[in-house]
Amino acid sequence: MTDRPEFAQSATGFPTNRRKRAASTLLRRGSIAWAVLWLAACACRVQADDIQLRREMIAKAQQYLFSIQKDGAMGDSRKVTVTAAFVLASLSSGCLPSDPERGVAIRAACDWILANGATGFLGGQEEPAADHALACLMLAELIGTPPQPDERMRLYTRAELALDYALRLQDKAVGADYHGGWRRNDQTRVNDRMVTAWYLMVLRSMGLRGLTVPQASTDRAIEFVRASQKLGGDKPDELGGFSVDASGLPVASATAAGLCSLSLFDAGSEKAIAAASEWLSRHPPRWHGPNFFETNFFAARGLYRTRQVDGGRAFGGYFARLVRILRERQDADGSFSFPPGHGAPILAMGRGYSTAMAVLILNVDRGMIPMDK
Repeated sequence: MTDRPEFAQSATGFPTNRRKRAASTLLRRGSIAWAVLWLAACACRVQADDIQLRREMIAKAQQYLFSIQKDGAMGDSRKVTVTAAFVLASLSSGCLPSDPERGVAIRAACDWILANGATGFLGGQEEPAADHALACLMLAELIGTPPQPDERMRLYTRAELALDYALRLQDKAVGADYHGGWRRNDQTRVNDRMVTAWYLMVLRSMGLRGLTVPQASTDRAIEFVRASQKLGGDKPDELGGFSVDASGLPVASATAAGLCSLSLFDAGSEKAIAAASEWLSRHPPRWHGPNFFETNFFAARGLYRTRQVDGGRAFGGYFARLVRILRERQDADGSFSFPPGHGAPILAMGRGYSTAMAVLILNVDRGMIPMDK
């Protein structure tokens, strides 16, 4: 599908230029007031249609997710991550553990992680730190939601232990360019900015739920993320982007993670946030890996949380294209596949992961869970 202006479409598929031509006709006839009212009505209709479209996509995806759950768990590998993503997706859709129809499945998923996660919930061999971060985030978002007091207390206690373990995993070395974040696993010696963004989301969510999060830990991680943003130099295309390595070239995954991290704590100047938003606007989403779902999970949230910087322009354009991409790739059973470019370890997790992440992306503006407030 082309993205030239003359063929631009809204997320509902209604050509934007058709509305403009109709409004121009009304204006030529001298009906300025009618043109303004007509455009406003079209905007409201498109917005309502867009929301309804996304709700239908989400409902189909949720139905698929609940249909593939087995013994509480989900996924073919890295089940902790996939199961945690499933719970988060359900919560973002307004489905709580107390739900009379689907609450049993959510509680079963949580129980499975608590019973089967290794120390610190390190559930996989490929990305144990990311597995732990997703499990931490799930626990934080679930605090206070189980229907029974003993379940709530057990969850809160485990969340405290998970947070303590996460803080112990953080790199305490000096030098924000390369230190202050989290590594992917014990075999790597380099901190990872996307993994660090997951942990910053954990710290934010835990803090919102009343757990004690040291300010020094947050500051250290934010500085590590900020250290790779390009805010100067003579290469305009790099301006605002974040790199994986502090001295590398900007990439979408690191920029999305960076913007989301800054937005979570109101960190960084308005200039830094605006520059990151502009970089993402210049590099819109496309159906290609290796981090499509993770990148756009962070990008959608970062752009949405900072939309006041430009009146929502960057978020509106980016998200409309993203919804269109996902709509075109959703299968009849409600699931989402992985785009080309994903590695075998990611593919091995199965469609439970990609579908749960798609739901989290599509629910970015619903504000159903603390991390999206």
